[in-house]
Amino acid sequence: MSPEQIDFLKDEYPHFWDEKLTSLPAGHWNLIARLCHQCALIAVDHGDTQPWVTLHFERLPDGLFRAYAAPLVDFERWTDGSALALIIAVQFFNDRQHSTCEVCGLPGDRHCISPDFCADKPEKWNAQ
Repeated sequence: MSPEQIDFLKDEYPHFWDEKLTSLPAGHWNLIARLCHQCALIAVDHGDTQPWVTLHFERLPDGLFRAYAAPLVDFERWTDGSALALIIAVQFFNDRQHSTCEVCGLPGDRHCISPDFCADKPEKWNAQ
């Protein structure tokens, strides 16, 4: 990810940020931003501003990440909708990495379905 993307995530979602994510491919930036946003919305659904979960990330041998969530509040405060939303958000992040271009973020595969589109992107993105 670019330094700007990293700074945005650190500033916007400090409770969910993990330094391991600095090596997340630039094309997967929207996946992690969406996961953090969904986790933040769970607290808002309950009229709270503090996160209800903590996120943990593990780097897999294939270079992708696996996200895990752990509750920070008693399960009695959870609704069925909140629990389901969390499961869906984590599953979306974990699954979509396999079908999202690591360079440009287009759907299809980890490597762009349109090589002409992002053939010159890595150099430009790494220069930022």
